[in-house]
Parts: sequence; structure tokens; C-alpha cells
Amino acid sequence: MKKLLYVLLIINSLAFAEPWKQELQNWKNQRIERLEKPHGWLSLIGMEWFHHDDNTIGSAKDNRIILPHGPSYIGSFNLNGEQITFTANNGVQIKANNEFVDGTIDVAMDSSGSPTVFSIDTFKFHVIERGKPALRIKDSTAKTRKEFKGIEYFPATDKFRLQAEFTPYQPPKELEIINVLGLLNKDEAIGKLKFEIDGNNFQLDVMDAGEDFYLIFADRTSGRTTYGPGRFLYVPKPTQGNMTTIDFNKSYNPPCAFTDYSTCPLPPPQNRIRAFIEAGEKKYQH
Repeated sequence: MKKLLYVLLIINSLAFAEPWKQELQNWKNQRIERLEKPHGWLSLIGMEWFHHDDNTIGSAKDNRIILPHGPSYIGSFNLNGEQITFTANNGVQIKANNEFVDGTIDVAMDSSGSPTVFSIDTFKFHVIERGKPALRIKDSTAKTRKEFKGIEYFPATDKFRLQAEFTPYQPPKELEIINVLGLLNKDEAIGKLKFEIDGNNFQLDVMDAGEDFYLIFADRTSGRTTYGPGRFLYVPKPTQGNMTTIDFNKSYNPPCAFTDYSTCPLPPPQNRIRAFIEAGEKKYQH
């Protein structure tokens, strides 16, 4: 009886919730669903740098790339200059882009926009380019996925749903972004969002993400109650005029908050603001 009353109270509270809070809860549910997918970010277990020539892969200890389980000898990636090929061992049932590999195939990296994705047993892996090629490995049975503890959020608050003024950069400004490996990448800031918190003015550079702006930021909660290096946020582009709503309740942790094998970008200096943004995702407790 108590359980039934509890469920009815939740349903009743949702029915009378403000529309933005309902939409925020839907966003949170979708966020968890994406993280918990069999080969989502929580399944990332490795990033193995390639050597020139052969890079054998399998669970046997004499492979260059050693998997925690699965077939002993799967095949070999060959790095020759900028060209990468993969050769499957006889009798091994491995797929590349959902097609069984027979012999030797060319391998496309993520920098091509359409990487070759391999799947075998509970694994998926593909080649990424981070200054040099590496193999990103995901396992649906990863401990980080199986023991995921969920995400803790600050209480949803209207205080951090702010009206922001967009000012475009003409032309777009070059944006230098360093990732957690210390590698420098260049992107474009198409403009800045200006907003106010507690009577103080702030601004953040934004990048183009189709229908939305995308930004990486850090604030005075970073390293205290939120993930140290910073958080990500998408903001809808203005539909008319130059005003939009920046909702910090949707600030979320980068993949590096959950796994040691991601290569997340860090906020540029101008996007480190001296405000306590107590909204969105808190620091993940491993």
C-alpha cells in the first residue's frame, strides 16, 4: 500500500511539474540510457598506441594488444606510414562494419569521419588518431559499465536557466583547445554568449553544433563538487533575434569523468569563469 501511494505521489508531482523540469528529467533519462548502452562510454577499457609494422591482438599474453578475455589470437593491425590494414587469423569470426573479415582489409580512422568498427565477442574497437594512431577498445562487460553508480545532480533550479545574448564573431575566431593528453587541437568559435549571474557579467565562447551551440567550460565548482577539468553543455541557437536560454542544469561530465581511456578536450582559458555554477552533473563517484 505504501509503495502504491509513493508511485501515485511521483505521478502527481510530475503532472504538476513545470514543463522545463519535465523536459530536463527526460534529458537526464536519455543521458543515462546513452551511457549504459552496451558499447557506450562506460564500456571503454583501453586505448592502445600502434607500433609500426604488426600489432597483434587477442587475449594471449604474447600479443601486442592484449584483451582481458575472448579469442587468444584474433589478427593483426599493420601500420605502414599512414596506411593501416587489418588481417584476420584463419577461423576467427570477426566483423568490420558488420561484415565478416576475410583476409586483409584497409582500415579507416575516426579522423575520416567513417571509421572501420570491428566487433568480436563482447568487444568493439576502432582506430582513433590522436597525434598518432591508437586502438580504442570497448567491452560491454566492462567493470565501469557493470558497476555504474548513476549520476548525482544539483537540485534543478531556475536560477541557472539564464537569458543569454549571442554575439557572432565575424569572421569566426580560431579556438585552441588542449586535450587531456596535452595535444593541441584547433577549432572555431563562431561567437560568444553573454549572461549575468548574481549581478555579475560573464561570457563563454561557443562552437557550432548544427541546431545548437556547443561549449566547454569550467567554473569555481570545478575540482570541488564537479569534475575538475570542466563540463560540456549544448545551448539552442536563437530562433529569432540574438537571445537564447543557457540552461546550466544540463551541464554534463565529459567521458573522462567515467573512464581513464578517453581523450577529452579541456576548456579554453576564456571559458574558465569565476562563478559557482551549482547546477547540472556533480563529480562522478567511482
